[in-house]
Order: sequence, then C-alpha cells, then structure tokens
Amino acid sequence: MAWPPMIGAFPGVGLTGSLVGPSAARALRAGATGRVGAVFERSLYLALDSGWIAVGGPGLGGGPLNLVCAPGPDAPLSAIVAPGAAVRITASACQAGSLTVAIAGVTAWRPAPVGAWTKASLAHGLAAVGDVVRQCRPAASGLIGHVFPELGPVLPAAAAPLRRLSEMLAGARFDPGAIVPLIGLGPGLTPSGDDYLGGVLVALALTARLPLRDRLWQALVPGLGERTSAISAAHLAAAAEGFGCAALHEVLGALLTGAGDRLPAAVAALARVGHTSGWDALAGAIAALRVVGDDLAAR
Repeated sequence: MAWPPMIGAFPGVGLTGSLVGPSAARALRAGATGRVGAVFERSLYLALDSGWIAVGGPGLGGGPLNLVCAPGPDAPLSAIVAPGAAVRITASACQAGSLTVAIAGVTAWRPAPVGAWTKASLAHGLAAVGDVVRQCRPAASGLIGHVFPELGPVLPAAAAPLRRLSEMLAGARFDPGAIVPLIGLGPGLTPSGDDYLGGVLVALALTARLPLRDRLWQALVPGLGERTSAISAAHLAAAAEGFGCAALHEVLGALLTGAGDRLPAAVAALARVGHTSGWDALAGAIAALRVVGDDLAAR
C-alpha cells in the first residue's frame, strides 16, 4: 500500500476530496476543530464545532453531509483512524488523526433540479414506484409497510405516530406530541423513524410545501437531543433544508416527473443505502407525496 506521506504540512495518510455536500461545506471552515465521532470500514463521521461531516470513498455518494474522496482509501478507514481522534480544518485540508483530506478545489454537490411536474405526472409516478417496490419485496423490518401494507406490518411502536403524522400532513389538527415517538425509533446509526421523517421533510421541500415542512421541523427539534443520536439529528437538519442522499433525490425526481423508466434502477440504488434507511426514507417521502397528490386532485 503506497500512501502519499504528506499533504501540505500534515504527515500521515493522504486522500483528496472530490465532492462535498452543502452541510459539509459549511462545516469545513478554516479553524474549525473537533473529534472523530464514529468510524466504520468505508466511512467515518467528524464531529466539528461547525457541524458534522461524513468522509468516505466514491461509494459514499453525494449527500448533504458527505465529503467524498476519489480515489478512496486502500484500507478500511477503521484501520486508519480511531474514534475520538482530534480533527482540525485549514483552508486546504481536513486532518483527522493520521488521515488528511485535501479539500482545496473540491466540487460542490447539490441534487439535480427536479424539473417540471404536474399532478398527472405525480399520480403516474406514485403508481409506478408502487409497482417497483412491490417487485423488490423489501424486508418489512422498517417502515415501508406503512405505505405498502401488503409488505408486512411496521414496528408496533411506530403504527400510531405514523398514522397521526399522515393525518397531520393531510390537514388534521397539528399535534407535535403525537409524532415525537418517531424520533430515534428503531436501531442503527440513523433509526427508521428518523429516516422516515427525513423522507417526509425532503418531499415537502421538493413540492414547495414549505410552511408545512417548517412546522413539522419545529415540532421535531426539541426532541432531537434526547431521543436520537447527534449524527441522525444532523441528517434530519439537512432534510429540513430539502437535502437527502443522492439516491433519494434520484427516486423522487423520477417519481414527481412520472419518469417510470428511471425508477427501477433508482429504487435499487436507494435500497442499498443502509440496512433499511433507504426504504424508510422512501416510505416517508411517498406518504408525504400521496397527501400532495390528493390535495392537487381535490382542487
């Protein structure tokens, strides 16, 4: 393994950043400091005083918190960096323990614009994505069963707050306490309840339901610190700005514009995100878009 011995003034393993999401770009301000918050084989999270950043190779993909390096490391990141290692940012590099990522000239990632869509294209997209999801037969261990009951039951603790959230999206009395139990619900780095809520927030943003999105986000904020991890809360904050992972945006762009031919590949890519994270985010987005479609049909 031949690592570059130095980038700038920092010794150690050297990588080059190629793509950075909007939340990560804000966090990468010169002078920011922090620690390595979590380390996995193919990615790591940096907890900075300026925000959270996820670092990984090309497989990480575009996303609001992501700093993608290309090429990626030749060895597992867990063998290079330890949790708790010091992190500091300069104008040209991000140093995390013995890992240094050059960030000068990194390309900004933002999801592609959805393009023109109508209530007819949305209706077509919702029908098409339903066919694709049913053919995939995802495991019902997450929340996809809430929007496609034939796939199996959802987590028992999620049933009532999911139903109440759907009612609120459709215009029923807004009751923040009824949906707070979704925060942090389920196992994993980003629990199913958080991923579902993130999908709802992104879908509302893409369809310009901004007052409803903002009201939902304001209802969730007080519970984030106690009910979920800081990493998952950072992903939810990005979703409140309208940003999810690139795979989610690809599915929603195809769905909204009725581009059914793009959906099989897009859904397959989203299904590979996390254990059930991709499916859970899609479930939340579909729940929100169904309400949008019903509202447009009633006009």
